[in-house]
Amino acid sequence: MTTVHYGVVQLDGAWTIIGKGLRFGSYRTRAAAERAARRLASKSAGLDVQLHLQDSSGRLRATPLQTPAP
Repeated sequence: MTTVHYGVVQLDGAWTIIGKGLRFGSYRTRAAAERAARRLASKSAGLDVQLHLQDSSGRLRATPLQTPAP
């Protein structure tokens, strides 16, 4: 099964969601960007989703998500 990867990272003072060929959103807080990424993941048509969250040291931490099949 295909796994989709999304990252929540801070770029130029704003939080954004990135993925393969994807960069969108400009959120004031990491929490707001994470909520948006989780909503995006919920629309991933039953695919496995791996969410990567940037921590305060700048390191990405993986959070596996299982999206329900439609």
